[in-house]
Amino acid sequence: MKQLIAFAKEHPYLTSYLFVFGLLQIGLLSTSGLRYAPALWLLFLVPFLVFYFFWNTRQIPITLPKVALKNIEWYLFAFAILVLLLHLFWLGKIPFLEAWQATKLSEANVIRKMSSAGLPKWLHYSSTWSVRAILPTTALLLLIRKKYIGFIFIFGIGCLYGLALLQKSLVFWVGFPVLVYFFLNRKWWAGILTTAVMGFLFVVAIFANNPQLHGGQHDLKPTLKKQDRANVVSEGILKRIFIVPGKTMSMWFAHVPKDKPYLFGRDFGPYAKLTGQQSADYNLELYPLFYPDYAQQGIQGSVNTAHFMRAYANFGWWGLPVSALFLAFFFQFLNILHRKTDAILAFSLQIFPLLLLSSGSLLTLLFSGGWGLILLLLLSSPTKESSHV
Repeated sequence: MKQLIAFAKEHPYLTSYLFVFGLLQIGLLSTSGLRYAPALWLLFLVPFLVFYFFWNTRQIPITLPKVALKNIEWYLFAFAILVLLLHLFWLGKIPFLEAWQATKLSEANVIRKMSSAGLPKWLHYSSTWSVRAILPTTALLLLIRKKYIGFIFIFGIGCLYGLALLQKSLVFWVGFPVLVYFFLNRKWWAGILTTAVMGFLFVVAIFANNPQLHGGQHDLKPTLKKQDRANVVSEGILKRIFIVPGKTMSMWFAHVPKDKPYLFGRDFGPYAKLTGQQSADYNLELYPLFYPDYAQQGIQGSVNTAHFMRAYANFGWWGLPVSALFLAFFFQFLNILHRKTDAILAFSLQIFPLLLLSSGSLLTLLFSGGWGLILLLLLSSPTKESSHV
């Protein structure tokens, strides 16, 4: 056990990623057995581990810039609040309150989608980066510097912002880094309280998104039997964590290239335009194949999947070792950043986007998902601070 703990401390991002990869196998194996798993292990997992430990034994010449901005947390604080107010002002309403009054599931789905649809690009990206990078970074910097009133305010605003937009994941983008930070510092009661707040807001968001749980109607798909509300919520959460990511990955394997051809770069807009091809987004195009019942009712959705599946969708099985090579090199950069900055702060801020590699592209998470901004903010924060609160 001591050796495992020492290994986890030495390789925190690798250990966390192996946990994520293991969770993916539950849904994959339960859905398709050994049809795809052995090839995935051989062509992705094994090369990833080989590349990772090969580079880990060598000194990669990466020099991190030393930039420390004084009082950066207050500038981030002001920017995040400004973006939040602009977003809600642009909407002219609070989606949570509107969805809670909806009587049909289809109505609640439309309200949730409209919370981000139609926004100008600058506001859309500003909102995304604020809730996924600026708010959690600000909260932890205020906590480190013992500015507790500011911390409580920004933490509460961040979580309520996600709830107001009916986006359950946004609650975790702000709350999960704080939760991890408390537990790593052995602040057990603070961690338990944070967990309780996140859990409460998550359940409230589920109820708001599902009117059938509080007297409304499930009009999208007939239910087979009535279930207790608590069972519906708990079963949905467990299924979403342990089954859905791996099941979705299995369905991608099943439909590409059988029903959808390999993309060979067509999902990259500039390349598609340059070559005169029609761009494609399999996250959207595969939805009718995965969920035909919903598609026939006019419901549009996305089927996000594990990060390496984008390489598979483009280049087939040979895309997997390429994805493994890229991820291994990226993890070496994270290890260097971890050692040269505040280690606990760095890990706390990055653990949630790392977990989302189970259902999202690494490049998407980096550039439009806020992870890249987190890295820049870590480089702009004073290094080697005290991580204890």
